[in-house]
Amino acid sequence: MAKAKLFGAIVMSAQSIDLTIVNLRNLETVERVSAPVALGDRLFTEGGIDYDVVDEAVSALRGFQQLMTDDGVTDERVVASHTITDAENISYVRDQIYTKTGLTVHFMTVSEELMLRYQAAAAYLPNFRKLIDEGTVLIQIGASSITLMVFQAGELTLTRELQLGPMQVAQKMAQLEHQVDTYEDVLADYLHSKLLDVWRLLPEKQFKQVILMGSKLTLLENLIPENKRALALSHADFNHRFDQVMTLSDQELEDQEQLPEMEVNEVAPTFLLLNELFDTMQIETVWVSNIKLLDGFVVHHAAETGQLKLNWDFNETMISAAKNLAKRYQVDQAHQKKVLTFAVQLFDRLRKIHGLGPRERLLLQLAAILQDTGLYLDANQHAFHSEYIIRASEVLGLDLTEQFAVAAIARYHSSRAPSAGLSHLSRLPLEARLTIAKLAAILRLADALDDSHRAKISKISVSIRKQTFTVTATANDDIELEKWTFSQKGTFFREVFGLQPILKRKGTL
Repeated sequence: MAKAKLFGAIVMSAQSIDLTIVNLRNLETVERVSAPVALGDRLFTEGGIDYDVVDEAVSALRGFQQLMTDDGVTDERVVASHTITDAENISYVRDQIYTKTGLTVHFMTVSEELMLRYQAAAAYLPNFRKLIDEGTVLIQIGASSITLMVFQAGELTLTRELQLGPMQVAQKMAQLEHQVDTYEDVLADYLHSKLLDVWRLLPEKQFKQVILMGSKLTLLENLIPENKRALALSHADFNHRFDQVMTLSDQELEDQEQLPEMEVNEVAPTFLLLNELFDTMQIETVWVSNIKLLDGFVVHHAAETGQLKLNWDFNETMISAAKNLAKRYQVDQAHQKKVLTFAVQLFDRLRKIHGLGPRERLLLQLAAILQDTGLYLDANQHAFHSEYIIRASEVLGLDLTEQFAVAAIARYHSSRAPSAGLSHLSRLPLEARLTIAKLAAILRLADALDDSHRAKISKISVSIRKQTFTVTATANDDIELEKWTFSQKGTFFREVFGLQPILKRKGTL
């Protein structure tokens, strides 16, 4: 029997560096170890990673390398959480790690981490689909931040990140802790004030259940039976655990609950935060899981490399999430639907000419969905505002380069944006600039086909000759505005593809 190919996944986060060695074919864990390296110790107060801690990280990574060698790992990957990625000196840290270990650290965005958690929940929670169909909120508690993913009728309708991670809150409030007698009351007030933004954005529908996951749930995770990934607690069960934990001294937390000393001061921020969330949302059931970002990383890699098949269309999940983001900015949904349809049809018909693949097709779809978000801020130069909104939003599943690309495509969908040289993209590699130019040129034509926002064109057909790209539109109304706009926006298309775009109409008036 052939020996299983093993994968080594390493995640660097604010308080630890974690390794798991798995067989990707069945997700069986061979090794799982954690090194308590506090990369975030001065991150939230001074903005950087201490170089003494970098040496600790290098030492831990070398130890992990030896473990992977001993176990016969054939593939490995190291990622840094978005918290670490935000450190001022992260580029220097990354270079030192590469120089001393040969490991390349890949940076993650919030959007990527959201997708990894989504994939992990889909893979490891048997009832996940039922839970999101009924409506639930997935809450991730990390060292520096918390994220909320709101599901309604099986769709992800809202994501929100807040800088309320227990480690960050504890560091910010450290001085106050020793100045007031009612520290926990002050802390509760602080958390309440920071959560007001969440209550404003949450749908009116009350959610009766939540899923908890993350690195800061040790005192709830230890209730989960061995060999299980999750446990359902009633709100009353949580309140009982809350009362237990909040009355323990620091020493009792270490001795009785086996909590590491460095995490003791994070207990109050964690439990007071959860208490506020559960009480305000009137939660009835809490699904506590021991699923980590590391698990999502493994599932994602296994699915990406074709070694694991999940009965889940994550591209559709990304598209659905983007549509819900667009709704928040009151995008014209009828126009959005037309532009999205036309953009995909044009992309597919041009496949042999543009040479792009499925991932670029997805980026075009996301740009088509989000291109008009900027109208929410101002109709003038709205494409520029769309670019800003997309770059500042959590667009599920995109890495930093992809999010930048989607924002740029949206910016250049407008004929008002200077396009010939894509001047503000000059720092990107030529290949990336060309991809953005091709997708933006296609999106311009798709947008022009519904310039009146009246859905006059019911369908299109396309023909390509040596020097022309002819779109024949079926419409039982005049499309003179669409023709005029198509001609204007077609100039860039000709520059990019060397084809003259022509719009013709067929149908009765």
